Amino acid sequence: MVLQVLIVIAIILQLIATIVAIRLTQATKYNVAWLLFTLGLVLMCLIRLSEYFYIVDGRQWKLPPYFMAWIGVITSLCFAIGMFYVGKIINSTRRLNYQRKLTERRILNTVLRTEEKERLNFSKELHDGLGPLLSSARMSLGELAKTARSQEDAELLKNTTHVIDEAIRSIREISNKLSPHTLNTFGLARAVGNFIDKAVAITPGSKPEIRFDTNLRTERFDTNVEVILYRVIGELIHNSIKHSGATLITLSLQYANDIITIDYTDNGKGFDTAAVLDTGMGLTNITSRIQSLKGTVDISSERTKGMSAHITVNVRYTDERHKKL
Repeated sequence: MVLQVLIVIAIILQLIATIVAIRLTQATKYNVAWLLFTLGLVLMCLIRLSEYFYIVDGRQWKLPPYFMAWIGVITSLCFAIGMFYVGKIINSTRRLNYQRKLTERRILNTVLRTEEKERLNFSKELHDGLGPLLSSARMSLGELAKTARSQEDAELLKNTTHVIDEAIRSIREISNKLSPHTLNTFGLARAVGNFIDKAVAITPGSKPEIRFDTNLRTERFDTNVEVILYRVIGELIHNSIKHSGATLITLSLQYANDIITIDYTDNGKGFDTAAVLDTGMGLTNITSRIQSLKGTVDISSERTKGMSAHITVNVRYTDERHKKL
């Protein structure tokens, strides 16, 4: 009795599996793998049914010699070939996922390049277009000041000249933020150092101490790599100064064996890493930018215990990839 129940359960399970295989066959546009699985499961049901009737009636089906043995062989063959086709499906899916990720990375890289190009163009327009006009206006005011007829006119011209000087200074700062000229001229290490000096200088109230260590000197890398790493470091420092209340920031920028490594820490108030990575655009941008270089980012933090970031980028890989692109 127990054996009969077990065989019935086996038949029911195989029928359910057959129905699932038929649905998968329809969903995958009659892929050969699921057709073979369906056939194999049907044949297994026939084998179980023959066993069931033999146990119930005590008689075997009148079948040709070796028929059940051949059924077993065909069933095994169906599953073996089906698994081969499933392997092909898995490999095809992996290739599609790789192509999708590669396409996404290329799109992101194109967006970042376009963004930096527009920043550069806007920076040039400000620096080379509006800057000279204001300088010319300042020179004209200087000439007018020489012929001022009263003390009030001289004071007014002086104040106007001061305002134009401030406007010229602001244009230079905005132009430099949009496209850092130090980065383009002297490279990553000098640009980061200048950024740190300015960031500390303009911070209101108590200023954080920023310890910057690097073994970079005059090394130059792909423009895209330098710009992205510069933006990432700037975003990290900006977040620490604006949001964490950190009093000490340490930044290490090292280069060895074609690998650029950034180690960053602050002693600020910290945050919930998972929550911030899901909702914080700053850290999301950092991750996306580094991933566009196929680098690695590890950001960790705990409340009241500050934060740390470890970033690595293979510059040889990025140089070769950008040449291909």
